Amino acid sequence: MTEAITTPFGAWESPLTVEKLTSHSPVGFSQLRSCGDDLLWVESRAHEAGRRVIVRFNEDAISDVTPVGYSVLSRVHEYGGVAYCTSADTVYFVNGDDQNIYAQPIDDPSTVTQVTSTDVNERFADPVYDQVGKRLVCVRESHEVVSEPENDVVAIDLQSGHVTPLHQGHDFYAHARLTPSGNKIAFLAWDHPNMPWNGTQLYVMTLQPTVGDASIIAGGQTESVFQPEWLTDDKLVFSSDRSGFYDLYVFSSEGTYSIAADEREYGHAMWQIGSTQFAAVNDTLVLASPDQNELSLVDSFRGMSTPVESGASSYRDIVKFREGFAFCQSDVDKTNVVRIRDSFSGESRTIKDAGESPIDSEYISRPESITFPGSHGDEVQAYYYAPNNPKCTAPENERPPLLVQAHGGPTSSTSPSLNPKIQFYTSRGWAVLDVNYSGSTGFGRAYRDRLLNEWGNRDVEDLAAGVRYLISLDLVDPQRVAISGGSAGGFTVLRALTTTSVFKVGASHYGVADLRALAEDTHKFESRYIDQLVPEDELDARSPINHVNDLNCPVIFSQGLEDKIVPPDQSRVMFEALKSKGIPTALFMFEGEPHGFRQLETQITCLKGDYYFFSRVFGFTPVGIAESALADAESANMAKL
Repeated sequence: MTEAITTPFGAWESPLTVEKLTSHSPVGFSQLRSCGDDLLWVESRAHEAGRRVIVRFNEDAISDVTPVGYSVLSRVHEYGGVAYCTSADTVYFVNGDDQNIYAQPIDDPSTVTQVTSTDVNERFADPVYDQVGKRLVCVRESHEVVSEPENDVVAIDLQSGHVTPLHQGHDFYAHARLTPSGNKIAFLAWDHPNMPWNGTQLYVMTLQPTVGDASIIAGGQTESVFQPEWLTDDKLVFSSDRSGFYDLYVFSSEGTYSIAADEREYGHAMWQIGSTQFAAVNDTLVLASPDQNELSLVDSFRGMSTPVESGASSYRDIVKFREGFAFCQSDVDKTNVVRIRDSFSGESRTIKDAGESPIDSEYISRPESITFPGSHGDEVQAYYYAPNNPKCTAPENERPPLLVQAHGGPTSSTSPSLNPKIQFYTSRGWAVLDVNYSGSTGFGRAYRDRLLNEWGNRDVEDLAAGVRYLISLDLVDPQRVAISGGSAGGFTVLRALTTTSVFKVGASHYGVADLRALAEDTHKFESRYIDQLVPEDELDARSPINHVNDLNCPVIFSQGLEDKIVPPDQSRVMFEALKSKGIPTALFMFEGEPHGFRQLETQITCLKGDYYFFSRVFGFTPVGIAESALADAESANMAKL
């Protein structure tokens, strides 16, 4: 065995090169659906400029369903969600470019027929097939130039393409689901200023033989209901956080009762329409993923749970398939996979993976789940990744630089699933702290509600507390602490850099700098979100763009020019302010990129740019990352690096 080479932290030579990350071409799996003996899912392909393709598994063969020239993508709520469904022999999907719905025979995917004839101002999401009515039922979002978009639940005639409203009057709708016979429908609705994790209403409405009135059976202004699914024509399972956690409930003629109440989360923040965390196996059993880290069968009669599988970092997109079920799985040391499991034999197998891991197992830093006291004394959850490279060791008494990651949302979360970008740092001698700060989803409503009126304060304090915790354990160098985040996480980055002295350099990816501009000019879904996070009279005070005089450390900015959520000028103003002060900074502006980077080339450019920028600030040579890493920046002030 080769003896480890002594090299300063941060300058270790890593086998996870930019070229390997580029050739890795990450593929995302989502939206599993079964259709007879076929299993379908959507692949998000960075190597195809973010194109999303329906893929079919049948008789052990895997093939693309979506032809070149189409991308399966809904833009409802801007974040979209489930964008296709199936009948017995046909796939119906929303096309990303024009937002129309198209039909494809499963056995002849080369034949594509347009169903709706609208422009991009009329959008559809989460369609389901109505066998009785020979139509689709879905959520629609209609955009008008002079008013706020309107949302409703609609039926689409498959012959004429005619769209008929089924329910209107609420600001938002999601997750419309038909009973097995098609005689009733369940759906979620909510209104401003709520987000779906604050409070939703669960409706049930008769469709056959005639459309009847809709009745609210659960939910409200302070109760969030997630994912209604029918077990039978008269038995509906759903998740509600009325207890403080997303427990499972059943609604039937006998009333509403809990079937899983164990202070675990059977639901999550619904950023995308149609997202799921459990599935009906038959008229009695529900296959669920509590906390998304195991699979359990829940008996809806007895309220008993039986563990089926655990050990992965994440289980999601569960669907009944043949004599068992299928799901997406993530692990701490493997790429994402689609798996199927037989419910009788218990045998499971992987039918598609995202490709080989770009880094060998011995180089992978495995996350340690840690908790530490936040600024208010409440525990904060995070994942700590130690530097790991068997061929390198650091000089005695040296401590590694630390990268702190702030996830987006802010009502979202991070998981311990394999993240090559984290391994890019840890294999080079960095420590990484990935924080589920106060406000993150997945830890109960009280944890989530900590951020109410406190965005830009408590999240920042939690990140700083995490750094101080690692320093107290003598695990990191307090003089070499970087912070990175995108979108809402980018706001937290900028806020942290203007209000604390803990962080020495930052990277903001399409980060919010002006809260008032965000409140006054953003899309409908989030247009009132900020009301609950920041009091109106504090919008200016908490906006980093108004505190550029307090921003005195290097920052690198990355921004998409097609961003409809965070205007590109916000990044440019912050960059120009730092440049005028003579503080090292850089700015990437990417043509064609929306909010959240979809193209592989963009993602790699950001990774290289951030790493090179950090290394120059901290004074070590970034092995394998050339100075050309910043060559594509719109402009840069690197004189002091």
